[in-house]
Amino acid sequence: MTRQPAAIAAGAGVVVVLGILAWAAVAPLPATGAALTFVIPPGTAARLKAGEPFNVLPSPIHLTVGVRDVLVITNDDEVIHQVGPIILGSRQTYRIPFRKPGHFKYACSLHAAGTLTLVIAPPPAAGLERLRWRLDQLTARS
Repeated sequence: MTRQPAAIAAGAGVVVVLGILAWAAVAPLPATGAALTFVIPPGTAARLKAGEPFNVLPSPIHLTVGVRDVLVITNDDEVIHQVGPIILGSRQTYRIPFRKPGHFKYACSLHAAGTLTLVIAPPPAAGLERLRWRLDQLTARS
């Protein structure tokens, strides 16, 4: 009895996919957190004042402790903006690190509702939780 080349290739493909999934479930997270960066473009205040639907920052913003735990905001607008406790002058950049999980609601001049929500998740534990986290990162890209 001879094996079909297609069946062998399919079996090898399954083994490779299972190996990748196993690696993603247990591989260590990066040693240092990465930044999520947003830029407030020139003319933002004028667009918001004119009532244009203009989205500079999503709300909520999702970060993960130890993985992607620094929020960086650069104000390229001519006008001062408030993002949480930060008053961001024109041409300024501010880095906000997060070291503990939590759900935070801040005042924000960039949203019509006047608030910005940050959701800081704990680092994913090894196993199925880390695998789900990695798959979410591949599909979400916030």
